[in-house]
Amino acid sequence: MKKFIIKILLISSLLSSISYSEVINKIEINGNSRIKNETILGLANIKLNKNYTAGQINNFQKKLYESNFFKLVNFEFKNNVLFIRVSENPIIDFYYINGVKSKIREDFFYNSLNLGPNKIFSEYFLKTDIEKIKNNYLEAGYLDVKILPEISQISGNALNVVINIIEGKNYKVRRVYFSGDTFFSPSTLLDVISTSEHSWWKFLSSVTNYNQNRIDFDKSLLKNFYLDNGFYDVQIISADTNFIKNKGVDLTFSINSGNKYNFSNFEIFDKNNNLRKKDIFNIKKIIEKDLKNTYSRSTLIRIQNKIINYLNLNNIEFVDLNISANKQKKNKIDITFDFYKTDRLFVNLINIKGNSITEEAVIRNNLSFSEGDTFTRKKLDDSLKKLRNTGIFSDNKITSKKIENELVDIEVNVEEQPTGSISAGLGVGSAESSIGGELKEKNLFGKGIVSNANVRFGTQKISGSINAIIPDYNNTGNKVGVSLFALSTEFDNAGYESKKIGTSAFTEYNLFEDISLNYGLGFDLDKISTNKNASSLYKSRAGNYITYKTFYNIDNDKRDRNFKPTSGYKTGFGQSLAVPGSDISYLSNNVYSNFYHQIKKGYVFNVKAGLNTINSIGDDDIKLSDRNFLSSKKLRGFESYGIGPVDGKDHIGGNYSFYSTIGSTFPNPLPEKWNADSIVFIDAGNVWGVDFDSSKDSNKLRSSVGIGLDWTSPLGPLSFTYAEVLSSASTDKEESFSFQIGSSF
Repeated sequence: MKKFIIKILLISSLLSSISYSEVINKIEINGNSRIKNETILGLANIKLNKNYTAGQINNFQKKLYESNFFKLVNFEFKNNVLFIRVSENPIIDFYYINGVKSKIREDFFYNSLNLGPNKIFSEYFLKTDIEKIKNNYLEAGYLDVKILPEISQISGNALNVVINIIEGKNYKVRRVYFSGDTFFSPSTLLDVISTSEHSWWKFLSSVTNYNQNRIDFDKSLLKNFYLDNGFYDVQIISADTNFIKNKGVDLTFSINSGNKYNFSNFEIFDKNNNLRKKDIFNIKKIIEKDLKNTYSRSTLIRIQNKIINYLNLNNIEFVDLNISANKQKKNKIDITFDFYKTDRLFVNLINIKGNSITEEAVIRNNLSFSEGDTFTRKKLDDSLKKLRNTGIFSDNKITSKKIENELVDIEVNVEEQPTGSISAGLGVGSAESSIGGELKEKNLFGKGIVSNANVRFGTQKISGSINAIIPDYNNTGNKVGVSLFALSTEFDNAGYESKKIGTSAFTEYNLFEDISLNYGLGFDLDKISTNKNASSLYKSRAGNYITYKTFYNIDNDKRDRNFKPTSGYKTGFGQSLAVPGSDISYLSNNVYSNFYHQIKKGYVFNVKAGLNTINSIGDDDIKLSDRNFLSSKKLRGFESYGIGPVDGKDHIGGNYSFYSTIGSTFPNPLPEKWNADSIVFIDAGNVWGVDFDSSKDSNKLRSSVGIGLDWTSPLGPLSFTYAEVLSSASTDKEESFSFQIGSSF
């Protein structure tokens, strides 16, 4: 309705008796009761003793309509007097949203919709709110939702508004299939997409809801995954939906992977001589370093980012880059890097719309430009990506409008979405069983703060924590976080119980590409008690301990993906220093490295290793809860905390621990739709070093060989491992078979 009225303004202006050749000496406003004259004149930006054109008068009317204060606006000019007649939109006296079962969703609606108590009512606002409610439910899998508004007029120009919602059935994704020439296994592709199959342990998860927008997003994720793995011709042909009555939805992604390509040659074009010879030489070095082996879209993006950063650092402005790929014979691809001159553009004003909960500063911090900066396509794309990665907005758009010469105004439109979530987890295994849950909020207080509170109850460990992280502190790109935690451990093989509470604060940022630094400060209070059968020496380790520490960790992550990688490596090193003032001062070190390589389809070779050390500074001995142990996940074939030095029947850990694994996945005869991965492995490791009694040391290397199966079953994720011990000590506690059912979700 509003848009229609605005469109006919041009026609209605021809019928008005306004003489635009005369100066407006007086303005009379009629029809307004709540909106003051000064507000109307301010909205229209009309001034006395000025001569306005017909187009300017139409813009005044448009501005008053766009304020949503008025349902009707009329302009008339007589004898140098401008008469403005308005009819105000009603005010909402009572407002209620009925039928929303989720308190989180209900709060989101009340906070983010246009309408509400004591707010202006307009048909436009009502229409946009209904659309927003509908989209929210569609994203949650409620395909049959109905929104029925009830509007009743009371005294004066006031309304009662009730939004009735009939939610209908929540459709869950029952199964996800992949058909055609997929090359990769279904379990690998399931890890790529954001949609997850529904199972009983995912009753709180939102990623199992049928959501067309998420399915479209999954198609782009699949395409990018194939493009990152050499499949230049890949086609994600369709995503078919099959609704199973009263059972949910089955999805089938049809894929034609095509041939796998490798990078071949590259050329640099700069026909307008935007670059110096020195610049071209340096850019060639950047390209040659990364443009190797298998074709990868992400590799080209990484090269582009490096080149753009080089241009910025060398003050080469208003030069952009276009990268194109050209197929050659024998599955080779040549790459062309074409540099071209862009218009000189600078940001004048930035207008942000659509944020009713999120502070404007949060959005601005995720923009790659501010007022006065240069404006380029790369900065626009980076800004859209950063806004999308916050997880706060369901949609965002950035448009530019050239206002004069080299200046542009930028309009950022965002659409907020619910940012709170609840998850739960259940696990039953031979080593330990546990149950837990988590509350998470991605936009605490509208400040973009990521916070969570979680608790976990296990047979050997009980833990809880409250955490808050600012992803981009003060627009520096650095993460800053704080944590409060409580931890109680009583391991069967260790012979002691530890009850610890503490806090820590940290910051994290990238030193170089793929290399991150995390450092911070921590404090904890630890109460340690030993069992009644422990030796007198072991009992002397009990007591209350205070620790003040500083720490840092450096990680270099070159894996192709975080979960189930098939190529690349990840290495890291870290240290913690318990400073003077602690009951026991110490220095601990940890180093690890993981390597992955896909030999051929179904065979992913991996090597993993890690070393941990901890030694006191001074004459004190390391407390029991800080000593190093190995879990059954790192040394299969042995119980968790079941190897190394012993005191009586208790394993007391060591000042040093080491583990290593050589393994590979391999095909199995199970149907692909079962999503089962089989593995073979050789593990080796040891725990040694007893600072309080060297006679109890253990220097024997333990090792095992075995096979395993990871299966996403209808009962939940299942993991089975069988290992045969190759070398051990007489005091070790062996465990040939282990299993785990369930996971966090």
